[in-house]
Amino acid sequence: MEKLNPWDDVLARWLLFLGIVDQRKEKVYEDIFNELEAIAMEDKNLCRAFEKWEVLSGTKEEVAAYRARMKRLFDEESMIGEAEMRGEERGREKGREEGRKAGEEKGKEETAMNMWRMGLDIHIIAEATGLTKETVRKIVK
Repeated sequence: MEKLNPWDDVLARWLLFLGIVDQRKEKVYEDIFNELEAIAMEDKNLCRAFEKWEVLSGTKEEVAAYRARMKRLFDEESMIGEAEMRGEERGREKGREEGRKAGEEKGKEETAMNMWRMGLDIHIIAEATGLTKETVRKIVK
């Protein structure tokens, strides 16, 4: 019969990891723990499992503190994400507003030029378009 080697076999690692603790005897098998801990230095998934196991095997107060900290971190991430989305939306709204204003100005300038071509006086063009007389003069030149 072939012996399982946790250094070479991922399934063996996880089976040993799940068997580290004997609940009935309230015992942790230190030799298995130490070997898997060494393997975890190279296996990121096993390393994360050890980190979670250490947290969850703490006292009720330690587990509650850990969960509260994780909740706070998730809440902060969520708030940052929402703030970024609101900022992006404000940027889009500002861009739309600037585009609308630029379009209005372009329309006024085209109207002023058409009125000039029709032979209307600069004073009348300025009054009709809402542009200043100086602006109308620049447009028609």
